[in-house]
Amino acid sequence: MSPDADTAPPSPQPANCPVCQGEFIPHPRQIYCSPRCKSAAHRLPPAPPAAHICPVCQGTFTVNPRLRQVYCSPNCRRDAEKQRNQVRDEQRAIRLGEQARPEPAGVPAYAEQALAPTAIRNCPHCEQPVTIVALLATPGAARPSITNRVPDITPLRRTP
Repeated sequence: MSPDADTAPPSPQPANCPVCQGEFIPHPRQIYCSPRCKSAAHRLPPAPPAAHICPVCQGTFTVNPRLRQVYCSPNCRRDAEKQRNQVRDEQRAIRLGEQARPEPAGVPAYAEQALAPTAIRNCPHCEQPVTIVALLATPGAARPSITNRVPDITPLRRTP
């Protein structure tokens, strides 16, 4: 006999049905004791609204407790997202040893870059430098052809 044969699998623990309060042995992920209790649970009246506190403006608002609403308005949700993004960007700058650039009030960083007459601009998403070659060069120079000097390099596509 193997040593595993002496240990029996744990027996399922009995649970109480939330509708009829009857005790039953559930299968995995089973909540109700029968299909009748399951359908009765879905016909229950809606839960009364519950009061929540908005984490951004600290105002109270009422919402159905079955919903996962966290913020009182879309404006508060956007403000919280801006705060999370700012903290993430600052932590990233510290991790990479860069200085966090203060963003001017009301003007996003990518709006200033649109007017800059340089060939290198920063990506509006990751703030990494991007060289703009296709706008400054002719189409032939922007798509250089590969010569057959190195035999193991094959171009992916050829342009006329």
